[in-house]
Amino acid sequence: MAATRSRKKRFRKSFFVSLCQYAKPTYGIHEFCLPLPPPSPSQDRFIMRGDLILAIDAGTSSTRATLFDATGVRLAHASRPFSVALQASFAEADPTSLWAAVVETVRDLRVDGARIAAIGVTAAIGMVLTDAHGLPLAHICTWQDRRATREAALIENRLGAATVYGISGRRIAPELTGPLLLWFRDHRANVFAKARLMLTMKDWLLMRLCGEAVCDPAGASYSLLFDVGRGAWSQDLIAALELPRDLFPEIRDGTAVAGRLTWDAASALGLLDGTSVVVGGPDGTVGGMGGGMVEPGIAVNVMGTTDVIFACADQPCFDPDRRLVLNRFPVGEAWCVGGPMAATGGAVAWLAGVLGADLPTLTAEAAAIAAGSDGLIFSPMLAGSRTPRWDVTERGGLTRLSFEHGRGHLFRAALEGVAVEVAEVFDALAAAGMPVREIRAVGGGAESSLWLEIRAALLGKPLIVPEVAEASALGAAMLAAVGVGLHADLRAASAAMVRIREKIEPAPDAIAAYAHLKKQYLAYRQHLDRLPVQEAGDL
Repeated sequence: MAATRSRKKRFRKSFFVSLCQYAKPTYGIHEFCLPLPPPSPSQDRFIMRGDLILAIDAGTSSTRATLFDATGVRLAHASRPFSVALQASFAEADPTSLWAAVVETVRDLRVDGARIAAIGVTAAIGMVLTDAHGLPLAHICTWQDRRATREAALIENRLGAATVYGISGRRIAPELTGPLLLWFRDHRANVFAKARLMLTMKDWLLMRLCGEAVCDPAGASYSLLFDVGRGAWSQDLIAALELPRDLFPEIRDGTAVAGRLTWDAASALGLLDGTSVVVGGPDGTVGGMGGGMVEPGIAVNVMGTTDVIFACADQPCFDPDRRLVLNRFPVGEAWCVGGPMAATGGAVAWLAGVLGADLPTLTAEAAAIAAGSDGLIFSPMLAGSRTPRWDVTERGGLTRLSFEHGRGHLFRAALEGVAVEVAEVFDALAAAGMPVREIRAVGGGAESSLWLEIRAALLGKPLIVPEVAEASALGAAMLAAVGVGLHADLRAASAAMVRIREKIEPAPDAIAAYAHLKKQYLAYRQHLDRLPVQEAGDL
């Protein structure tokens, strides 16, 4: 028993020491973490009113819980791995495992529930069918899922790509809700017959937290069944596909309070029941907001497992070439133009694993290589492409490899290949008449100075890097802060909570080198596109 107590004391001490790294200097760690000492009379009102925001961010590869104050200072952070099962054309997440990971991350914070003013939620794109009480009837279909390719083609043949885009602001793609619902109706009829709700991954977490079935306008925009101009479910598209209208949850602004934390959820998380749970939004859009995308002309590149690029607009900007996504903004009469890319950061992480070295080591080796990787070209489209080409059959490639190339060349070529793909999205924005006066970079990839320098040179514009790289959590916290009145609106929240870390200027010599690389890269990709599609195992 004595040894057990000693281990517990060592764990508790090491936990608090590590957590102090994130504490605001004017706060003692005891002010927001358990165990709390009895408050003094001067502290009592401050502690009990609830002045902190808890952000839950369920991504593609991990779940994160982050504690912010009303000025955007990150006070504590915890993460847990969360895996998506990939098999053939299926990409599924187990809801039970997702909830368990959320519970563990929140409990890891050891936060005093009395300090939490609200909970903000964001998550990766995904869809799950549930019963009327939110009990999942199947696993979550994530954005990598391609099972509904046939159903996507059926929708295009029946309704026409231009008609669907004119309502939904999207190209028809198999990972979207509409095709997936048709797939379940055709292939899992027993599940579809029992389904009473279609929930996004984020909205299922909301229901698990507060028992309310609601969806934000940005999240609904990923369904293919949402009228982005009107900000409502498209009854025309739903009827044309013969889908039950009551499957779709109520639409509420991302700053609305969805409900109150239930006793069951509070007990699991170690928080107080009755805490406000705010609607939130999808991680790409919310990450843009966490980078300061709250007014027209500001674009944000969320650098994660998949890159997401959106620019804020005060009127709907439909792309005549249908290369760009038009999303409703989570709040009010505003829109986001851009879209999610493929597994760009995921391809870089995959290559690091293949090369057998950690990211800092590979980055240092890549930094020693000249721009252009001595002619080596790497296409990172390992699992198809999304914005702006939308080709699920596209695959990556490597060319001009020689004995002179080493590990650093390979890694730098991967960073450069992703950067060219990002530049193509901004080219599409310009072609669609979408003005971009400022580009901000957020997400885990924004921690790499080398990658930021490469992107700035390829874009030919400075990159503004906010202080908090994990912007999806901050964006969810901003929505929650507005929802409970800590800030008047999103612009006020952004002014108070988003701080700039640095500005990366493009190097003039690198601009010229990368203009040449971009031409070579695009020519190589055209060559890849001409190759016949070959499935794994084919001879």
